[in-house]
Amino acid sequence: MANITPKPTNCNYPRNDRNIIIFGGIAAGKSSLINMLSGGDMTMVSDDVRGCTPESAPNPITIGDTQYILWDTVGLNEGENGTVPIGEALYSLRDLVHKLKDGVNLLVYCLRAARYRDIMKANYDMFVHAICEGQVPVVIVVTGLENEGRMEDWWDANGRKYEEHGMMFAGYACITTTKGKNNVFLEEYEESKKIVQDVISKYCPEKAWATSPDVWFGQTSDRIKDGSLIHEHLL
Repeated sequence: MANITPKPTNCNYPRNDRNIIIFGGIAAGKSSLINMLSGGDMTMVSDDVRGCTPESAPNPITIGDTQYILWDTVGLNEGENGTVPIGEALYSLRDLVHKLKDGVNLLVYCLRAARYRDIMKANYDMFVHAICEGQVPVVIVVTGLENEGRMEDWWDANGRKYEEHGMMFAGYACITTTKGKNNVFLEEYEESKKIVQDVISKYCPEKAWATSPDVWFGQTSDRIKDGSLIHEHLL
């Protein structure tokens, strides 16, 4: 197996900020969501099936008087037709665990509006149960709803289906992450930013869930290699 020791990082970020993991499949809108919340272009955006960012990177934001660090996930989850070699997945996991040794406060499942598929539950199980051991609150952000008359109606029509499959969320946000051509969706975009900020503020606890990084990585990597909680498309 390839060496999976994390590379040194020059990223300096406040240690007392609340850590939020953003996860979801390729083209779900993770990077666009981070860019919207950060007010810039702090991470690459791609529809490439294998992604384009080599390592997890911190994206600091402020909501009210509280500081948060948003972490995109790299090499740990892919689109329905993508695969992640086990060595790559373990390297990405160790990279993320190493940088989150102060703990995780909140999980944000970013999902592009679509009918339920089993891969969505596999993605949920990987982060909520296999990585965070069911100890971290999780919210869902549904993207791609700019053409809906009322974006929140999507969850009213589809949310129960996800809950029936054991995907439970503390809160949800139905949004768009695009301003559209000539800013045609600018109003919806600004509304969406506020909605997500409110969800984060409401459901992100001050106290992080944390454990020993070595123990955390060892137990989580065993779960990934075992595959008991992970869909075959993710390995």
